[in-house]
Amino acid sequence: MKAILILCLLALGGCMLPSADQPAHFARMGRFMGLIANCGCSDISVDRMRADFGQALGGRYSAAEIKAMKGYVDLGAAEQWQNMPLVCGEVCSQRCMVQSVVEPLGGRGMGEKACLVNERDLHLTDGNQFDMPGGTQN
Repeated sequence: MKAILILCLLALGGCMLPSADQPAHFARMGRFMGLIANCGCSDISVDRMRADFGQALGGRYSAAEIKAMKGYVDLGAAEQWQNMPLVCGEVCSQRCMVQSVVEPLGGRGMGEKACLVNERDLHLTDGNQFDMPGGTQN
């Protein structure tokens, strides 16, 4: 009986993760694209990313999602946090995903084969702004 319960829990746990072929949510994808430019993961400038980000989406998003994504691209491109080195380090380390964004824009590659920016594997660190020594967060 315990074995069946454990198997059921494992099966349910696997259902909770998005599949590897599900593109990242448009808000997270937009922020990721803005951060790629902001962090210098490639030679794609912030202005270029803001203007041409739609070329890198490969038809995986609806027109409404692309329109909404623009604000998230702008947000990521303008972020300035105290922990920006950590934010940028994480973004730029996702090399195959960075490659999938910059390659269609003609940017300098990461030396990796491009892969889908999917919801399961995309990791984005939250920005933190501290106003007092000792780490008191706003």
